[in-house]
Amino acid sequence: MSCTGPAPNGARNCTLSAIGIGGGTAVYTGSNDGFVYISPDAQASLNPTWIRLGNSGENGNGDGEHSEVRLPQRPVASIAVDRSNYRVAYVAYDGFNAATPKRPGHVFKTTDGGQSFSDISSNLPDTPVNSIVIDPTYPNTLYIGTDVGPFVSYNGGHRWFNLGTGFPIVAIDQIDLDPYHRLLVAGTHGRGAFRLQDTSTAVPSLVISKNDAGVPVGPGSKIDYTLTVRNIGNANATGVAITDPIPANTSFVSADQGGVGRGDGEDGGRVMWAGKSIPAGGSISVHFEVRISAQLSSATKSILNDGFRASDAQGQRVTGSPTVTPIAPPFAVAVSPASQTGGAHSGGSQTYTISLKNLGYKTDSFNLSSSGGTFAAGFLDSTCTSPQAATPALIAGATTNVCVKVSVPGGTADGTTSTSNVIATSAGSPTVSGSGAITTIAVTVDTLLVDEDGNGPDTNSFYVAALTTAGVGFDLWDLNAKPDLPVKYMEAFKHIVWFTGNSFPGPIGPYERSLTAYLNSGGHLLLSGQDLLDQAAGTTAFVHDFLHVTWDGSETQNDRPSVSVHAVAGTLTAGVGTVPLNTAVLGNDFMDQITPNGTAAAILTDDAGQPDALSFSGGYKVVFLAFGFEEYGTAAQKVDLIARVFTFFNS
Repeated sequence: MSCTGPAPNGARNCTLSAIGIGGGTAVYTGSNDGFVYISPDAQASLNPTWIRLGNSGENGNGDGEHSEVRLPQRPVASIAVDRSNYRVAYVAYDGFNAATPKRPGHVFKTTDGGQSFSDISSNLPDTPVNSIVIDPTYPNTLYIGTDVGPFVSYNGGHRWFNLGTGFPIVAIDQIDLDPYHRLLVAGTHGRGAFRLQDTSTAVPSLVISKNDAGVPVGPGSKIDYTLTVRNIGNANATGVAITDPIPANTSFVSADQGGVGRGDGEDGGRVMWAGKSIPAGGSISVHFEVRISAQLSSATKSILNDGFRASDAQGQRVTGSPTVTPIAPPFAVAVSPASQTGGAHSGGSQTYTISLKNLGYKTDSFNLSSSGGTFAAGFLDSTCTSPQAATPALIAGATTNVCVKVSVPGGTADGTTSTSNVIATSAGSPTVSGSGAITTIAVTVDTLLVDEDGNGPDTNSFYVAALTTAGVGFDLWDLNAKPDLPVKYMEAFKHIVWFTGNSFPGPIGPYERSLTAYLNSGGHLLLSGQDLLDQAAGTTAFVHDFLHVTWDGSETQNDRPSVSVHAVAGTLTAGVGTVPLNTAVLGNDFMDQITPNGTAAAILTDDAGQPDALSFSGGYKVVFLAFGFEEYGTAAQKVDLIARVFTFFNS
């Protein structure tokens, strides 16, 4: 959330200040301007639903007579959610009651997912509560960190007590509990960190969760549920019993691990497991199946499974969060990715992979077609070898891959684009389809120049001039303008010249996966930049395995100024002698020394005699300059180096 100018309650801004996650799929949020929201599905949905809670974000001046507890318009400091049942949650507030006299309180509790709240501030002092934690072993025990130290409640907030001894009167920014080691820790504002060890008898602590198999279901379908019970306590849980009511509109089919099912969702049926043991730190999972009624009403949009619970002989009892399984349509399909871009040489082709998923609850196959675009698009099997007009039959939730081959006609001008819509149409219901867009860019040159200098300064002209004078035709991709560089477009080029200028830190990090795919396809890469390896940027697998540089992440080789570089005999630089580096071009002298690994060879050294450039030849070829190519010598010397690199690439 955000707002223009200061927050209406005097807070610094309107940004999120607290997030609470517990059992199930729900997420709570709180903000500096006092809003509290819940999404029942934010952990599982790409388009979650958000609901404002407790009349939050209002100053209370217009409340009038009301019986329900309303939340204060003060900054939300912390939200604690039950690890099994998200409907049980606690919200803690900063500020003082004088700021919201019509809505006082510092700690609020809900047991129904925010439909209602109770003020459990009780005998707490009127002071900000900065952090709150639920003890999963003793669910009515709450720990809070305030501006005047720690407090504890053993009865769900009806009464609060000072926690521990020897703690200074100081603000606690965060308090947290390790339930396995029974260790409570608190971080203060200026007085360091404190710990409190619970030395009482070891006890188990149960957490229960459940999920369905994630496949589309409808009338007559089976739902496969998995219940997991974890013991996060420090003692074994014995005599564990698990009970789950059979959902409405379903009937029991089967259960594993000795589970016994009785009845159906209309007569109070349930599934039960008994006599289980869970070691401290361990977990068990059980499964059961139900079948949805074949006569399910079209008005029923989901199957709700709620009320499942677990208990043990040591006295632990937990209840889980509701599990909602949507009713799917009989026929539906998703095509992914929704869009992709690649390149192909004029007279050549590019292949793309699309994934088709059956989102209907009935088994279906899908006919393949394309529309739009000026380049021909054809369909092949997943290996890109055999023509394919339709997919095989897919059960509900199943996925298959299809290869799409786009051919660029000979004589097509460089940079010409064509976008084809690929369509999968349901065989079971031809009115149902899904589609994705594939854009192909025609290429007539072998080299791609990738500009990642961020224009600080803009050194593109040095590369353009050197490549042009050396007779190397190229296309240009400016990452500052278009940060998404498709790997399928990269694959259309034999050679890539990539420069990063002063970009820092780790400029190639976001592109290492694409560069890996490009090199694995046999590409050639000239990479140049200043401070490319600084800090952890030089310790990635890509740097070690594809640039063939061993880098320890220390300052030993980092930022080693050099006024010139020197040729290495027997390499592609043989005979160039000593070449000056013009640090005024980039305004810095953050060159790096490198240690080539494997069969990579140093091709240039700095004034200290240490390598700062290398070449590698294998299934792909790499030339890496740990300084800016734009700093290298005169214009003629730049052209000479480009010519030598491309001779190496083409050899």
